[in-house]
Amino acid sequence: MQNNQSILPSEYINLSLWNEFQNSLSGLLDIPIAIYGSNGSLIASPSREDCICEILKKRARSGLELYKKSYIKAITKAIQRNEPYIYRCFTNQYVFVIPVTLDKNLSVAIVGGHVYLSKDDFQAFIKDSADLGLDDLTARELQRKVKVIKSQDFFTKPHIVKSLAVPFLRSLYLKGFYEKWYYQMQTVIETTTPFQLPGGEEDMYRNVFSTLGVLFDVDTACVIERRNKDDYNIHIAFGRNKDLLSKWVISDSMDIIERVVTSRKPEFCDNIFDIQKMGLPEEITSVNIFPMVTWDNVSGLLCVFNTRLYKESIKLIALMANQLSLVREGIRGDQDIRQRFNDLNLLKGIYKTIAPVLDQEELYSTIINKSTELVGAEQGSIMILNEENMTLAVKATKGIDKRILENIRIGIGEGISGKVVEKGTPIIAKNIESKPFSRRNRPRYKTGSFVSMPLKIDSRIIGVINISDKITGEVFSDNDLNLLLSFACYASIALERGTYYRMTEELKKISLTDSLTGLLNRRYFQERMFEEVERSKRHDEPFSIFMIDIDNFKAFNDRYGHLVGDEVLKRVAHVTRDAVRSIDVVSRFGGEEFSVILPYTRKTDSYVIAERIRRCVDDIRLLGDKVSPDQRLSVSLGVAEFPYDADNIEGLIEKADRAMYLAKERGRNRVVGYGQ
Repeated sequence: MQNNQSILPSEYINLSLWNEFQNSLSGLLDIPIAIYGSNGSLIASPSREDCICEILKKRARSGLELYKKSYIKAITKAIQRNEPYIYRCFTNQYVFVIPVTLDKNLSVAIVGGHVYLSKDDFQAFIKDSADLGLDDLTARELQRKVKVIKSQDFFTKPHIVKSLAVPFLRSLYLKGFYEKWYYQMQTVIETTTPFQLPGGEEDMYRNVFSTLGVLFDVDTACVIERRNKDDYNIHIAFGRNKDLLSKWVISDSMDIIERVVTSRKPEFCDNIFDIQKMGLPEEITSVNIFPMVTWDNVSGLLCVFNTRLYKESIKLIALMANQLSLVREGIRGDQDIRQRFNDLNLLKGIYKTIAPVLDQEELYSTIINKSTELVGAEQGSIMILNEENMTLAVKATKGIDKRILENIRIGIGEGISGKVVEKGTPIIAKNIESKPFSRRNRPRYKTGSFVSMPLKIDSRIIGVINISDKITGEVFSDNDLNLLLSFACYASIALERGTYYRMTEELKKISLTDSLTGLLNRRYFQERMFEEVERSKRHDEPFSIFMIDIDNFKAFNDRYGHLVGDEVLKRVAHVTRDAVRSIDVVSRFGGEEFSVILPYTRKTDSYVIAERIRRCVDDIRLLGDKVSPDQRLSVSLGVAEFPYDADNIEGLIEKADRAMYLAKERGRNRVVGYGQ
């Protein structure tokens, strides 16, 4: 390939396949996601476009330009740092930018978010929205639609997007040129399909040359056919210099022609001396020569002049040259074409089936069922590599009960599957009883033909898919293998996506909640305290906190035991959470202590909620043989206000704690505010 800086990223990214993935990921995370070039150009339109972005880009003065400037600045920083970059744009929304290096000369960025982390940020934007040309009606419309999410929910999303989307986007670009190959191949094939050529050979060549000009920007081209045993001459030409080629004749004795005929592979020449030696006019500065092979005979040559071609383009034009010959041989070429299209449509349908599946066990089963369906096979299995002990284990099967195989473990290098992992390359066998395998076919297999191929993420192998027994009884072909390899690439990404999704959900729950009470934990309480302090400083809005301690809990625990003590903690947690407002944050601070953050609330206003908590705990009745019927529960609550009682986190907690201990000194089961 030549200099990639002149290549649009979208030219080699299957945006249809990416958009399906992007829409699924955007729906999963409930945020807009899009792709932009390093210059701020839009590559993949946003999924779930935010209502503010949508309105500003359409209605506001210079709204689209403001977004573009902010994107360019953020994308530049992300690419320079080679790491995700999070910033707040001119609407006060939080946006993340994830750089993706496609090759050494080409980078793009995944842009997502566009969310508010507080209503205050949105209100601050609305105050200045008139400067953007938004009227009061539009501002009210936005106020009804705006979405505010918790900061901890937002800051987990860039990591998920980076983990799932970056490998997939790179695979679409690097492994491919996949969809472009099929698109161009479709055009090439249609150009030379007999039933689309009512005018016969003349129509065929007209379509071929039009295709060369449109898809590959060819300057001049011609087809030369064998005139006799040793020579070729011009059959038809097109392009800027076609008239200069009308009398060109070339012999098999020329070195370059001999190589093409012998190897059946294209050749390129830009050496002026060699070009003149071929008898070409001086206006010709380079030539690509493609053999036109009919069965085992080179019946003609397709020549492309004065045009630099990419490696992938050379492959496609070579395909076209061969197709030109095959068309003249009739229907066989047409049947091959139809099969390619059927395979492509089948792959697309399978991708859509797998895309929404996140449950790992269901995903294993879906992958093996769809891979066997793809090539018409009766049996198959998917094995996943355990990276701790480096063994393969069966996760799903088709055509055989999984329970028979689920305890089998195969080491790297052992058996066929182990060798596939060891070498990282697929194995296709026509007959397992023939060389190089020379193994006895097991009775449960109808045929000796099979395919075993690795599942890879970049160069890392995560498992193996094994397919056997075509329903027709035929052997597996190279076309079957190519289809399966194309499918395996997407299946690997889906498996990795499922793993990251499961890990993210588990880690999110573990990191934010207390396992006993189900409340948010102390770590989250500290994070929210920091956010509330910053918000309060920014907008001059107070907030209050409660520190809550269960009275005489140690004596209760010693008397009735830890199991009953745990039940008390859970009951107190439950009634506390039910007694507060939806905007309040309840957490387990430690031991028998709980804490509550009350945003936008002064100390004097918070007593109503504190008293409600105290009464609800007082109403708890414990049942069970071990607990005395007259056993009562109570809590002592201390209240402090920011910034009135303290202007920092540590001081505020200390003041609330002092108030709580003062409540205990005054007889417990009461609410005391700091300074009372």
